[in-house]
Amino acid sequence: MHNSGNNSRYSRQILLEEIGAEGQASLHNQKVAIVGVGALGTVAAELLARAGAGNLILIDRDVIEESNLQRQTLFSEKDLGKNKVAAAEQRINEINSEIKVETHAIHLNPQNIAVLQSANLVLDCTDNLQTRFLINDYCKKEQKPWIYAAAIKTSGYVMPFVPGGPCLQCFLAESNLETCDTVGVLNTITVSIASLQATLALKMLLGKEVEILLYHYDIWNQNFKKLNIKKKENCPACAGNYSHLEKKETSKFIRFCSAGKYQVLGNKELDLAKIKERWEKIAPVIDEGSCLQVQNITLFKDGRALINANSIEEAEAIYSRLVGN
Repeated sequence: MHNSGNNSRYSRQILLEEIGAEGQASLHNQKVAIVGVGALGTVAAELLARAGAGNLILIDRDVIEESNLQRQTLFSEKDLGKNKVAAAEQRINEINSEIKVETHAIHLNPQNIAVLQSANLVLDCTDNLQTRFLINDYCKKEQKPWIYAAAIKTSGYVMPFVPGGPCLQCFLAESNLETCDTVGVLNTITVSIASLQATLALKMLLGKEVEILLYHYDIWNQNFKKLNIKKKENCPACAGNYSHLEKKETSKFIRFCSAGKYQVLGNKELDLAKIKERWEKIAPVIDEGSCLQVQNITLFKDGRALINANSIEEAEAIYSRLVGN
């Protein structure tokens, strides 16, 4: 354990007039929630931990697979198959043992979104619009600042949001966008976009002025743009209609960004110890505490499962065979 009274860890940051000793001390008391601990979330979490943002809440529903290692900087080969939030917490503890890390291996939804309540700032590092609009509604309603970030192929976007300003629904429509899985992504763009997001986060945590603009960066063509977003006249969220907060999960099955992977939503808490006993009769089981893994299924306490399968039907069959209905 290193004493934060000894400022040598942060000495190069304290020298910056933008931060200074006072700013560094105030960073230590801030709490940032990072939703999605993947390409963007691992970089943002690592940078904020190294910079001395004292408290992090990490939220992710996924486990680490080999294709993640190309760009998800907190993970290495020894983490394959592990829960993303657990592996990230372990690595952050190794980097900076002063940081308090709270983890939630959950699929963020209207029923559990109150895990964001204690955060001063929320970073959206997710890979799907449904969760982004949910965060937008929640932060709008609770008057909480947050920062949107997205990257695909060779370019990405970042936009900070503050209470009273425009929101995500003012410029982004619900549509099926491309995913990294179908069109690919360059690791330098995810690191650059997350760095910009983390920089804006530091400014907001320090109470500095940030420009409420949509930043777009195409790293392959070295093209950086700032776009001015106006409040949309008939924006539902700005008018206080938080439809994403009221939505029930419509589908029990969600196809993931990675090919051949499905998330099955459970509807009740499970007794993992009992299930482990049953599974051990058929194959070796990896027990991570918050989840169990056997063959092509990872099962969480809340009944949620991640299943490698070729179709929804196959995922459903595996779930009912190994977990029950």
